[in-house]
Order: sequence, then C-alpha cells, then structure tokens
Amino acid sequence: MDNFTIFNLQTVAGLLTFYFAFKWYVFPKLAKLSINDALVPMVLIHGLRYLGMVFMVDTQVYDEFPDDLAFTIGVWDYATAILAVITAFALRHQWTYAIPLAWVFNVFGFADLIVAFPQVFAIEFYRYDLGTMWWAFSTIGLVNVISHGYIFYRLILHRSRTRPPVLAKT
Repeated sequence: MDNFTIFNLQTVAGLLTFYFAFKWYVFPKLAKLSINDALVPMVLIHGLRYLGMVFMVDTQVYDEFPDDLAFTIGVWDYATAILAVITAFALRHQWTYAIPLAWVFNVFGFADLIVAFPQVFAIEFYRYDLGTMWWAFSTIGLVNVISHGYIFYRLILHRSRTRPPVLAKT
C-alpha cells in the first residue's frame, strides 16, 4: 500500500473516531453551557498549534520541504496558538469583546488550515519523512477541523439567538 492510501485511511479512521467522540461525549456536555464556557475548551485545543513550528526545525522534516511553506505553516500556526490562548482567557473571564474575538480567532485559525492543507498536499508531503508531523496531521489536525466547525456552529447559533428581530415595514 502506498503512503497516500495509508495516510487517507488513517485520516478517515481518525476523523470518524474524533467526530463520534466529540458528538457523543463532548458536544452534549458543551451544549448545556453558556457560549463562553462552551467555547473555552474548543478554543484552548488550538493552543497546541505551536507544534506547527516543527516544520521550521531543520531535523524534523525532509530537506526538500519548501522553506517558505515551512515558515508559513509555522508562523500561522503559532499566531493561531497565541490567539487561541488570548481568546480562551477572554471567554473564561467574560470580557466584553470575547465573542467578537472568538470570531476573529476562528476565522483566522480556519483560514490557516484552508491555506496550508492544499499547499502541503500539492507537494505530496506523504511521500517524504515527516517524523512526528505525520502523526500531527492525522490526529491534531483532525481535532482542529472538528473544533473549528463546532466553534462556528456555536457562534452562529449564539448570533441568531441574540440578534434583535427584524421588524417588517408596513
């Protein structure tokens, strides 16, 4: 079996496992919490995205991995991690602008994934020695995608519940 097939089989298995774990155990508990309290753990997961800086470490990925892509991944992931910690703190402490900050964090963090994933797949990263980053893609990356989806869901639901009704003109 080739690396592409193995990676995709692992990704599908991981996505299903994490999705059902979140759907059956995590999301029902978070649904009972306020928006701020529910978002804190989902945002805080992204504090681990400092791990993306591993792409910038010479000995961690194969030599031909493009330096500009490694830098982009590393810097965007690190910025997302810092923004996640600040956002989690703001949500936990009920700052006035915590919810808008959660929107900024989630859009920025999701954009990071949307920008990076196609570039990484375009260079067929799965054909090369990635060391521990193979594991990160097929686990942490999946949790990031699921948590971004949940954060968007809760933010949109919150917005629809807190918006004043639009009065029709007569």
